[in-house]
Amino acid sequence: MVEDFEQDDFDMIAPSAKRVLVALSQFEKGLLVTVALLHKKTGLMPEALNDAVQHLSKSKLIDIPDAAKRHGPYNFNTVEITDFGRQVLAKFG
Repeated sequence: MVEDFEQDDFDMIAPSAKRVLVALSQFEKGLLVTVALLHKKTGLMPEALNDAVQHLSKSKLIDIPDAAKRHGPYNFNTVEITDFGRQVLAKFG
């Protein structure tokens, strides 16, 4: 699957989304990261963090396990990086 993802695809990811992906990659596999912790790690404000998470989720680089749950001004409660997200980051990050 990572073979279908090219450098141009990675380059088109917004810097804020890359920051989220890198932050999530620092956690062990299978760990759900809360919005509060992700905000603390990235320093992104709600709108930027929501946009980054949405973009990464659509690209299948992260997973939002319970998308219906929301936390305050955020459109999600927890997220985790996918295996695909880790592979893309290892190859292009």
